[in-house]
Amino acid sequence: MQFLSLGTQYTLTALIFLSRQEQGTAVSASKLAEPLNSPSTYLSQMLTRLIEPGIIGTRRGIHGGVYLAKEAAEISIYDIVTAVEGDDFFKTCFLGISGCGDVEPCPFHEEWGKKRGDIEEWLRATSLDDLANDLSNHLSNGLFQFERKAQV
Repeated sequence: MQFLSLGTQYTLTALIFLSRQEQGTAVSASKLAEPLNSPSTYLSQMLTRLIEPGIIGTRRGIHGGVYLAKEAAEISIYDIVTAVEGDDFFKTCFLGISGCGDVEPCPFHEEWGKKRGDIEEWLRATSLDDLANDLSNHLSNGLFQFERKAQV
């Protein structure tokens, strides 16, 4: 089971790289995508979802690209994850049963509600800056290397 989609993993990693730049420095999606082994158009689509909530800004032109719209310490991982994936994870049944609720709970309903709340609280309390600092030993050139699996 994978908690975060590959798109969200790419996005978080790209934002870690941006957090290590001088505030306001724009970086092109193609430069961010290359070490991620991600198509730049795909990463651009993911990053576009972060503009409206004010996580990133964009700049056109020869030195254009995306940049953090606020300090990394002010951006929660929850804000990033929900901007990219939505908040269904925090509202839906663990088994995916549409009618699951307090009236007709599934076998996981009560415990999943607690764990889901714990995960949400943890993601809200963890900033992009926290993540970047915690992962510093695992980063190479500021970015993870992802291996894309061939589509079958």
